[in-house]
Amino acid sequence: MVLKNLGGTRLTLGAVLLAFFTIECGQSSSPSTTSPTAPCTPTPTNPECVNPPNLLTVTIKNRAFSPSPVMVKVGQTVNWLNSDTIVHSAVDPGVFDIGNIAPTSAHSDNGDGVTFNTVGTYNYHCGVHPSETATVIVTQ
Repeated sequence: MVLKNLGGTRLTLGAVLLAFFTIECGQSSSPSTTSPTAPCTPTPTNPECVNPPNLLTVTIKNRAFSPSPVMVKVGQTVNWLNSDTIVHSAVDPGVFDIGNIAPTSAHSDNGDGVTFNTVGTYNYHCGVHPSETATVIVTQ
């Protein structure tokens, strides 16, 4: 496709685009004030790289909670991700009960997480499999 005839020179769309990208990519008008977003490195409490800073994830896999203990600060929320093939839950009687979490889900019957507002150690278990236990430690 010919865009324009400039003094006997015919410019094709490809040549125009190449020139545009060469000029744009080569220019550095001023130092950038924002750094490019680094790719997320999965962590035990953010295995899918999707958590906001105040949300930590405990993964349930092979009938075990991981990490355990999970260390959180006051005001942070813990969510449970069921990466197992069977239903699980997380319960600390009188403190929280997230309800059942279907296999391969992080969405429980009673919401998507527990916000810890008090310093302490919270020992919990799976309501479906009471022998599966873990701990949340909340610090200032």
